[in-house]
Amino acid sequence: MVWKRAFIFALVVLMALPVLAQVDPNAPLVLDIVYDDIVEDSITTLAFWDWWTVQASAGDIMVIDMAASGGLAPLIGILDPAGELVARSEDGLTDSSIQMEFTAPSSGQYTIVATRVGNADGTSTGNYTLRLRRANTPVTTDPDQYQDVTFVCADIPGEVTTAATIRFAEDSNPDLRYRITVYGIDGFRPVIRVKFDVPDRDEPFELCNIDAEQMIGDTFTLPSEAERTITAETLDSASQLSIAGSAEAGVGTITLTIGSLDGAPGRYMAVIDGFAIDPKNDTDVLEVRVGPLAAQTTSIQTYMVATPNSRLDAFMTMTQTDAECDDAGRGGCDTVPTFRGAGATLTEGDIDTVIVGGRSDAGMLVNPGTPDTVSLGLSSRAGDTQGAYAIFLIGTLPPRGS
Repeated sequence: MVWKRAFIFALVVLMALPVLAQVDPNAPLVLDIVYDDIVEDSITTLAFWDWWTVQASAGDIMVIDMAASGGLAPLIGILDPAGELVARSEDGLTDSSIQMEFTAPSSGQYTIVATRVGNADGTSTGNYTLRLRRANTPVTTDPDQYQDVTFVCADIPGEVTTAATIRFAEDSNPDLRYRITVYGIDGFRPVIRVKFDVPDRDEPFELCNIDAEQMIGDTFTLPSEAERTITAETLDSASQLSIAGSAEAGVGTITLTIGSLDGAPGRYMAVIDGFAIDPKNDTDVLEVRVGPLAAQTTSIQTYMVATPNSRLDAFMTMTQTDAECDDAGRGGCDTVPTFRGAGATLTEGDIDTVIVGGRSDAGMLVNPGTPDTVSLGLSSRAGDTQGAYAIFLIGTLPPRGS
């Protein structure tokens, strides 16, 4: 709450700060910083924070070092492009050096907050030196890889713009059924395409679907948002397709493409249920690729959520970065919003399947900054639980030319 009060205050005075900084040495700073810059200033009773703004690209790993002297107990915070506090360092001791690392989930202007332990309620003052560097190599982008990618489906009029592609191996279980459900938000018009790559078959075969009649009455909730309901009037914002399992081992892979009809921009929530960790030491692999139009500026929140009556304690890893997540929103996953209270109620005849997130659901932020594939490992924590689970993906398709 102290941080929130301080940053609301900062927003109010932001417009006046450049002038104040020229005439009042006790005024907070709001200045630009670039990678490999080293800057110096002081924290006083009146100016207990400074803002250093940096333009970051999605996937940038920012490393900030803050060395304090003269009695200051240092503390670092990060504000995202919307001005929300998204990360902070550990409290520093008096006249100590601290460091924090932050990966930018999307491109934009981020703010490094140099302050003191306790922020507005703190008492230490003194000088500091701040250094910003990028730990990873900047991605050199080919403009052509971000061009709009579309596809067409039989019996569906118009072109479909790809928002995301998901690929996974099909389990050999005749009783298994994968159900793919996509809800569109803010104008997104979902289309589902499923392609099967089957051994000993010359060509893959595929299904496309835009139908949603069976989804009337479905409800879904995004993290920290109000519940939404699918009605007869909003059927163009929903789509669902089901796939039966196979009795044959190693039957092949499933490639799922989520798109929006005629490139209509907006957000979406996709739900894929039918997965299971069984036996306990099993690991599923999910390959996620952000659509080219969305890859440079947006990310996908991906959650592994235990389904009703499952005893699974979900655990996720990301191959490219060695990142791990046990509980979204906590511990090492605090950059991913918790999925607690979010989820969906899927209607099918007289049967409702309620999948609601809890404290122990895992989550990963897929934000490659390129349309490259990201591999996610899905398993149980410590390999000691098992059960069914669903995958939730939340993403955005930006307007063309954005």
